[in-house]
Amino acid sequence: MLVALALGFTLQTAQGQPWSLAGVLGKERILIVSNPPAAYLAEARRQDAELQVRDLRVVALLPPGDARLNGPQTLMLTLLADPGGQQGAQYGPAALIGKDTGIKARYQTFPALNTVAALVDTMPMRRQEQRVRGR
Repeated sequence: MLVALALGFTLQTAQGQPWSLAGVLGKERILIVSNPPAAYLAEARRQDAELQVRDLRVVALLPPGDARLNGPQTLMLTLLADPGGQQGAQYGPAALIGKDTGIKARYQTFPALNTVAALVDTMPMRRQEQRVRGR
């Protein structure tokens, strides 16, 4: 596992509302994806229930004005405008941040969500959650 601390940021939703990474760090696991294809976002929407079970939020960083910003919302998918791709550049195509706020994995391509879920399921904190929650 990588030990580097996650870099924080605040960006705007398509509705112009600020969203801060600091507001969810330590509460949820975060998969940051930079400029993912529409099909990837659709898959995240389809797997929302599985993401909820794992406290895994997918945060998609998209160019301002991109039509994907106005796509359907789900509980565990956050769509943010990333002017100039500055925040996304810090994380690469994709990065997984654990509840301990450390970067657990960096991906050179967009990882399959079931692959990320399998990694999350190996984490000690997730195993403890499974014992406590029973799922």
